Order: sequence, then structure tokens, then C-alpha cells
Amino acid sequence: MPRGLGVRVPPFAILTWHVGFLSAGRRFLKTEKAKSCLWKHGTWILSLMILVCVFCQVGIEPQQKLASRRQIADLAENLAGIPYRFGGIDIDGFDCSGLVYYVYGCFGIRVPRHAREQGRFHGSVPLKYAARGDILVFKSRGTWHSAIYLGAGRFIHAPSTGGWVRFEQLNGYWLSRLRKVISIWPRVR
Repeated sequence: MPRGLGVRVPPFAILTWHVGFLSAGRRFLKTEKAKSCLWKHGTWILSLMILVCVFCQVGIEPQQKLASRRQIADLAENLAGIPYRFGGIDIDGFDCSGLVYYVYGCFGIRVPRHAREQGRFHGSVPLKYAARGDILVFKSRGTWHSAIYLGAGRFIHAPSTGGWVRFEQLNGYWLSRLRKVISIWPRVR
């Protein structure tokens, strides 16, 4: 606190402001009662604390990010070209379910980590109602696989070792292996 400046709060929140300063070697005190001072300065301090908490995230939990279907699909599209890595769940490399887990997790949406568990997740819809950002779950010869639907019969996935995150069409090969379409969002009817 600067020399000569003191602030005290007496009972009933009446703020008395003491402003002291040096002038010609003598100290003068000026006391000013300001009943509205607590409101004015209290609001300013509260606003400052809120800004600090919001921008620095001091002492609060991280905010859940609300996502739209478009944002989910856009993020997934931007990850195209990242290499496949068995068990990968970050931008160093993804496996199929790791890609889904990562994209949804970026928006605070918790989905199961493994494709088989994603296939058991609630929210199944018929393929004709599949929308951008929905999860596609496939099964081929006992192996589970998951992807993110982009709309118009396209999806993005991390296919296999030696591959990379890429786009595919829901052609006959994939349609014959499709087991479930999972929508995280409620349907508007």
C-alpha cells in the first residue's frame, strides 16, 4: 500500500477513506465519507476478480466447451493426415477410437475410449438420420472400428497401421460392416 494511504471498513460497510499526503514537510489527512464508495469500488474489484478468473482460470474448474455438430466435424477434418498409431489418443498419432475420443474430448464430451465400448454407447439412430458429427461404429471379423460422420455419405477415421487419418465414402464395403450410428445430440422432431 502506498505511504500515507489507508483504507478501513468499519461496521455496516460504511467506507471511510483516509487520504494522506506530504506537503511542505507536514502531513495532512483528509477524511471523506463516501456511502456509495463501497458500491463503486466493490463493483470494480468484483469485475476485476471475474476477469482474472475468466482469463487466467485462477481457482476455478475449466469451462466445459459447448460444441455443435459442425465444430466436431470441422475439428475432425482438420486432423486429416495425422499418422495412425495403435493406442494413440493425441496429435502424435491416433487409432480409430482414439480419434473419436480426442475430438469429442476437446469439447468436454466424454465418450468411451475403445471402439467396442463406443458401439455400446447410448444414442443409436438409423443411418438415414445420421448427421454431421455422429459416431459410426463398424465391425469386421471380430474387430471393432469407429469413425466420425461428415455428412453426404462421407466419414473420417484412422484406418490401420501404416495409414493416416483420412476421409472415406460409405460405400458397399463400409456399409456392410456398419453396426451402429451414435448421435450424442438429441433429435429435434
